[in-house]
Amino acid sequence: MVNIQKIGHIGLYCRDVDKMREFYTDVLGMHVADVNERGLVFLRFGADHHSFTLAPMPDDRKDAGKETVMDHLAMAVNDLEELKAAKRYLDSKGVKGDPKLRHEGAGGNYVYNFEDPEGNHLQFYCCMDQIGWDGQSRPKEEWDRFEVDAYA
Repeated sequence: MVNIQKIGHIGLYCRDVDKMREFYTDVLGMHVADVNERGLVFLRFGADHHSFTLAPMPDDRKDAGKETVMDHLAMAVNDLEELKAAKRYLDSKGVKGDPKLRHEGAGGNYVYNFEDPEGNHLQFYCCMDQIGWDGQSRPKEEWDRFEVDAYA
């Protein structure tokens, strides 16, 4: 069993990322924490580095209709050891997922991505950067990406 601590963040695919960013910042009052090289916009409304991600929808899906599409649902676990244990547990249950854990750039968190039976993208994560009193996130030159073996 996995000891989930909270729902972490929601990732939405967007046909128009700029329009969505304007809505979430200007209308709902969220703040942009970072934008990565793939165009993902990381939005926050508390101390977590991000609570929402806005991801550009792949071109082959933009004309699929007007339905909304979730990129992923992230759920927090306590620490890296618990994240490794969660991956091993899900592997033992035959759950389809990434071969390794990853340390992400924006947010500085560790993640394990996997799928539910209908192919929805889910993520367990830990160690999310917290935004301090100054409202500044970790500078991009300090983003560090690497893989972690859950079995090592």
